[in-house]
Amino acid sequence: MKARIKAETEQTEKLYGFDYRIYEKSVSTNDIDNILKSETNVKNRLDAWNASKEVGPGLKEGLLDLRELRNKTVQSLGYDDYFTYQASDYGMTRAEMMDLMQKINQELRPLYRELHTYARYELAKKYGVKEVPDYLPAHWVPNRWGQDWSAMVNVEGIDLDAALKPKGAEWLVQQGERFYTSLGFPSLPQTFYTKSSLYPLPANANYKKNNHASAWHMDLDKDVRSLMSVEPNSEWYETTHHELGHIYYYMTYTNPDVPVLLRGGANRAYHEAIGSLMGLAAMQKPFLVELNLIDKNAQTDEVQTLLKEALSYVTFIPFSAGVMSEWENDFYANKLPADQLNKRWWELTKKYQGIVPPTGRGEQYLDAATKTHINDDAAQYYDYALSYVILFQLHDHIAKNILKQDPHATNYYGKKEVGNFLRDIMYPGASADWRQMLKEKTGEELSARAMIAYFQPLMEYLKEQNKGRKYTI
Repeated sequence: MKARIKAETEQTEKLYGFDYRIYEKSVSTNDIDNILKSETNVKNRLDAWNASKEVGPGLKEGLLDLRELRNKTVQSLGYDDYFTYQASDYGMTRAEMMDLMQKINQELRPLYRELHTYARYELAKKYGVKEVPDYLPAHWVPNRWGQDWSAMVNVEGIDLDAALKPKGAEWLVQQGERFYTSLGFPSLPQTFYTKSSLYPLPANANYKKNNHASAWHMDLDKDVRSLMSVEPNSEWYETTHHELGHIYYYMTYTNPDVPVLLRGGANRAYHEAIGSLMGLAAMQKPFLVELNLIDKNAQTDEVQTLLKEALSYVTFIPFSAGVMSEWENDFYANKLPADQLNKRWWELTKKYQGIVPPTGRGEQYLDAATKTHINDDAAQYYDYALSYVILFQLHDHIAKNILKQDPHATNYYGKKEVGNFLRDIMYPGASADWRQMLKEKTGEELSARAMIAYFQPLMEYLKEQNKGRKYTI
């Protein structure tokens, strides 16, 4: 265990201490992300994408070492491997978890297939490429791992980035807190602000910072903190609401009725679901109008809004339930050989996401390890896939049964009954059975039904757009 903690710390330091460079100039991951979101020159995109993968090779030895250590620490507890151990948090076997991931992927595949075809043609047009590729080149999509393509679409009448910029980063965090208190949750403890690290490091800082947003329950009591690099833009606006979801979940199950060891989510996916639910709610038009972030008379195209959401939520499923879950399952449980790590990564990326590398990626690379969770949050990425399914089930219930509003145009702000519904879910922490909780609160078992229903109006539009186009997945 000591060896594992030491190895994990070293791996994280390597990942976040890495000096990313484009044209010999040091850049941050925020800089790379901004290039991939906005650059139309394919060569510049490729250079930024390549730069984002340079961290991989240096992480290979450490990751192989961690596989041994992680497997060994749980084998002494009677588990076959680390993936099996992590899946057991859901009261499920490894095989059951992988079956569930397949099911979620299959349910959303028809919609993903339309989005994939749409993206290939639209991006080819955008980049001035005559021949539309059968598979999406990895550097074409606006995200380092192809997990979120929402930057492809700008919805007319909604320019959140422009509205948020003058407000400043501090406003985003404070507004996130105001959202929760409007639902009846308490204010954040003052120590949250004094002990968290919420904003990017100043240029003259003499240390590096983990740039992946996270929330922490330091003592399973009142000490809650977050690590973010908030900048005043729409992505950080949504992320802030998400991370505060974790914080409020911590604070809610920190109560005398929940024993210290059960101060966790009903399962790990619930934790992510609560955060993502608030991220979704905070991006809905009626709510943005109330905050004066968009003009109440702004004419917005509902289909474009839904398309932007689908390019965030739906495109994430093949990555989370497919690529990440299968690669880690192969890595920990099936002893994926050290000379096939990158090959397997790109096989899965092509199979599930329909994405291919821009050039050959041999075993001198380790592109999987450029994703933070592979190193320091291992064998649990299916949490996020499940969380999206749960989040749409919760949102569907809140919109239809509590607010009596269209799920595509809700405003949670100030609605204490929404806060009460969420508090009932959050209060018992891990002392509640997650399946029972879902059935009790929403009236249905775990199902992608609500997510598919939410995006159903988009299907007709995409089919129309894709008429005469070639489908390749």
